Amino acid sequence: ETEGFVQAERAERSAEEDEEDAEEWTDIERFQNFIKSEHPLRRLVCVRGVTDTLRGVPCGDVISSVLPLLELAAKDEETSVREAFASQLSSLVKCLIAQCDDGEVDQCMELIWPATLIILKDRDQQVRSGAEDAVLEYAPTLSSSFRHNSILPSLLTLAGDDTEEQRMTAAKLLGELSASLDAGDVRDRVVPCLAELSKDTMFRVRKAVALHMGKACQRVGAGDAALALLPVFLALSEDEIWGVRKACAESVAEVAVALPLEVRGAKLLPVFDRLSTDVSRWVRNAAFQFLGPLIASLPPQEVSSKLLEGFASMAVGKGASADSEMPNFCAYNFPAVAQCAGAERWPVLEAAYKALLKDVQWKVRRTLSLSAHELARTLGPALAKEAILPAVHAFLSDLDEVKIGIVQNLARFAVALGPADRLELVPVICGLELEGDNWRFRQLLASQLGELLELFEEDVIRKELFPILVKLARDAVAEVRAAAAGQAGRVLRRLKQLKISWWGDVTEEVLDLAKDRNYQFRLVFASMAEDLVRAEGALGAEEREH
Repeated sequence: ETEGFVQAERAERSAEEDEEDAEEWTDIERFQNFIKSEHPLRRLVCVRGVTDTLRGVPCGDVISSVLPLLELAAKDEETSVREAFASQLSSLVKCLIAQCDDGEVDQCMELIWPATLIILKDRDQQVRSGAEDAVLEYAPTLSSSFRHNSILPSLLTLAGDDTEEQRMTAAKLLGELSASLDAGDVRDRVVPCLAELSKDTMFRVRKAVALHMGKACQRVGAGDAALALLPVFLALSEDEIWGVRKACAESVAEVAVALPLEVRGAKLLPVFDRLSTDVSRWVRNAAFQFLGPLIASLPPQEVSSKLLEGFASMAVGKGASADSEMPNFCAYNFPAVAQCAGAERWPVLEAAYKALLKDVQWKVRRTLSLSAHELARTLGPALAKEAILPAVHAFLSDLDEVKIGIVQNLARFAVALGPADRLELVPVICGLELEGDNWRFRQLLASQLGELLELFEEDVIRKELFPILVKLARDAVAEVRAAAAGQAGRVLRRLKQLKISWWGDVTEEVLDLAKDRNYQFRLVFASMAEDLVRAEGALGAEEREH
């Protein structure tokens, strides 16, 4: 049996080698022949390379010689060829937009869109999914007339197809493309279609409507969204199938931001209450996963303590929100929820924040680290010192993946503190300058020195910060030296503002770089001089304006 298989494979390979491949063929001629090849591998290679084949080719030749053959790829008997075609569609359209004028692009699309429609109806789910992604990516880049005259009518026709998968595709594309369609078209044609699909007998179609209707809500405006689409969403949120209800939980925040402020809380908070206590664990988890964005969409007076307590429960993954992923979602949305709640309601969230600080998952701590400066700005200087500064010190002793969130936003965090409290960061800054294990921390510090100097007074600058700039300008790593040199102009400006008396020390350190025997440090001087000239020019222009 094995011998027979080997012989058959050899025979097929021999036949493929016998098939003509003339050396004098142009790339287009090779495409024209290979797309019709009897051998799947040649057709696959041909389709995978179609975008590169057409780069630089005059649009007239593309339209006459290549694009009419794309339908062969869309109908190829091999799934791998059709899948490759779907993956090439977006880059192909982008290539043609770059090298053709508007009229020619529309002519190209008159040939590409029918081929796209074929694979949107493909029997293979992966091919259809690739085609959907391609349409979502390239459709917004096309002319509004083509979207209006060709894409929209085709999708509306697809919505009436007898096949469940086609109606699912139509629901997804009509919803997601609403942002790039004419608002009148969305109101008059897309919304009635989505409303009809929301009553489909197949739950997967209803699920697609629930998941993708948010952008349609936003496109038609708050009034029409509340009048025409909110009833659709509310009905779907009570669907008998848990998958449909879960889709509503996932899209509730996107729908909320499209509604009038006075409607959001009144209509959607009862939806959250119902979904967060759903009989299905998956629905409950989805409701809590998107609770943060929902809270952020509400006016502060609508954010009840009960709602905040529900969000806070995610930090420990207990109660209705019990799930190991909940702390991740809680940490990610924490700054937005805190901003909506306001500093005065920090006590409701404080215990949750402390729990997240100790979470065993480093990704949770990293998320908090990356947003510490935003939370500090929301809470104000006093609470930032009390609640966030200790967390910052903890993050700086954590894994590098966590530590980096503080380091890259150090200056932004310093801005959120009061002037006296910023002094607590000086030892941190000095410690980063001595960081030996990870040079990227020194690079990040160097890139913020100009901003940091603007936040401290002369005594700290002379004793601590300026010496750090000098040391980092002589760092062993080129990227660190370059970052330090790029701060020269901003540092000079700050020193001028302070009218310092120690210009001689500054000049000496800079000129020492210019005279150094090591060419790398002389390059640093040259970069500093360039940045200084640029800064002086900008400063002079500013002074002339005033």
